[in-house]
Amino acid sequence: MKKLIAAALVAVSLSAFAAWERIGALQVADVTAQGAAIAKIGIFMGNPLAAAGMAAMVADTPTLKFFGPARDKTPMAYVVFLDGEAFTKDSKDALDTLEFAVLYPVSVSKEEFLKRHKGSSETNGVVVVKGDMFDEDDSDETTYVVFSEDGKWVGASDKVDQAKLALAEIPATVKSMNGDVVRLRVDEKAFKAIQAAAKADKDADPDLVETLGYSKALSIGIKVSDLGIDIRGTMQFDKDSEGDKCGLKPLGQSPFASAGKDAIYADVQAEDAGSSGQLSEAKWAELIVLLKKHGLDIVKFATLTRSEKGDLKMVLDAKAICKAAGDKGAFEKFDMEKFLEDTKGLKAKNRFSAKSPAYALSMSIKGFTPQWPIAERFAATLPEAASKKPYAVAFFSLSSTLKAVAGESFAAMPEEQRAMMKPVLDQLATETKGGCASMLWRQDDIHRMFFRISADECKCLGGIAMSAMMFGMEGDSCDDEDDDEEDDN
Repeated sequence: MKKLIAAALVAVSLSAFAAWERIGALQVADVTAQGAAIAKIGIFMGNPLAAAGMAAMVADTPTLKFFGPARDKTPMAYVVFLDGEAFTKDSKDALDTLEFAVLYPVSVSKEEFLKRHKGSSETNGVVVVKGDMFDEDDSDETTYVVFSEDGKWVGASDKVDQAKLALAEIPATVKSMNGDVVRLRVDEKAFKAIQAAAKADKDADPDLVETLGYSKALSIGIKVSDLGIDIRGTMQFDKDSEGDKCGLKPLGQSPFASAGKDAIYADVQAEDAGSSGQLSEAKWAELIVLLKKHGLDIVKFATLTRSEKGDLKMVLDAKAICKAAGDKGAFEKFDMEKFLEDTKGLKAKNRFSAKSPAYALSMSIKGFTPQWPIAERFAATLPEAASKKPYAVAFFSLSSTLKAVAGESFAAMPEEQRAMMKPVLDQLATETKGGCASMLWRQDDIHRMFFRISADECKCLGGIAMSAMMFGMEGDSCDDEDDDEEDDN
């Protein structure tokens, strides 16, 4: 009887098999590679215990419990499918047909797998498991598992079609990840489906809708190298589209020459790199008006000026910001929701164009000068840039920012918190030469991106985490004191 029920479930699950198309996949490195990456991050942050906690979470994932140990040095993948027929008939609703499957490099045999799952059975080559692969206690769900012919892989999903189709992703999944811990691949049809859905939304960003329409492929991966945490990606657009026209003119030598010695951030773009993200004095003036309309007088904290060469420089007043932050009512009047609603009008007036002037913006904090100039720090953080011809580069130092505001934060802090927080603030006030650096460059018709958080900059993340914990402990302590006072009454 059990076999008859299983066969019926398989039959009911079968649909228009040929209609399903893969539109993207998330490739995940094996547990050993994940553990090594997490350990490095722990060393960078100066907190191996936090890394140990993250490693324990990796070793306790639902997929590991469901499928058993994965084969070493072999990635797994989460594959996303879309009903191609539904996309053709009514593309705006195609996203409603999304389904996904897991492709997993098993180390156990089919027989062992059946023993792992009580009540499971096999019908026509499909193993039927009662329960969700991410929550086996959910007995209302059913997971279908299909083994490859050599028994080294399984495709699994709550639909039979997707479980079988996942096995077709083996060749793409076994390809070298080039050190990435995770890698996302998005296909052209995914962009088209998202665009169709976005078009139906009257509040959708017109630039986003247009960009989705001419986007062909995206690949982005995260790697933990000796130099830091790396995010690398590629993007392709339709030929002669606005996206394809960007980045054909590389930057010249010394792109950060205009950034002053006091700069903690700089964004430099070559001519025709694309107008997205470029700030102008006109846009800044419009933002000032909108911000003030919704309760924030930004000119008290920031100024924007243009040099004789045409480069923009923003200066932040950390003392004024910290003083305002210490006043509990200073930012309460600002209505973020209404402000964001109004900014849609600005976007509509400033549509994206590939044709754009050369651009350079730097930012500094009033009264503060970092130990190193940005050009030197960028080269130390992203030495790979020396062998490329980027059309856009950027750098930001979190450690310099924290050092610049640490003293002002301490001064604005309530007296009772200062003794506990001083060691944390002293740690945050330690500048590192590296930082967050990025570059964009062209390789024929492909746009390539490289972003890195340097290993020494990661220490700031550990310091911020420690600071948050200390503030949390202080908050708990205050709550306990309040409770004690209530008990006394």
